Amino acid sequence: MDDVIKLLEITYTQDEALNNVETITNERTVLCRRKSVSRSEYYQAAQTDHHPEYVFVLSTYKDYLGERQIKYIDWSGVEHRLHVVRTYITDDEELEITAEERITP
Repeated sequence: MDDVIKLLEITYTQDEALNNVETITNERTVLCRRKSVSRSEYYQAAQTDHHPEYVFVLSTYKDYLGERQIKYIDWSGVEHRLHVVRTYITDDEELEITAEERITP
């Protein structure tokens, strides 16, 4: 595992103007390995208006507690806020998290 992501637990409330206000209630750092989204997965997801760009592999599914957002800093130092599209537990009990750069409550 040679990369790091932060799993974010988020709550939303509304202010007086009925705008959604995001609050990070928990942020956990986990080690992972980044891999490419397959072509077939990318094009199948695009049919449902998703655009997966990142796949992170955690060494065990037990490191994931159902968080729906991720903070990731890429090799160039740019911070990305990602939305979890799906998760998948492999036969080796690793967890693959597929994510995209679309944040909506």
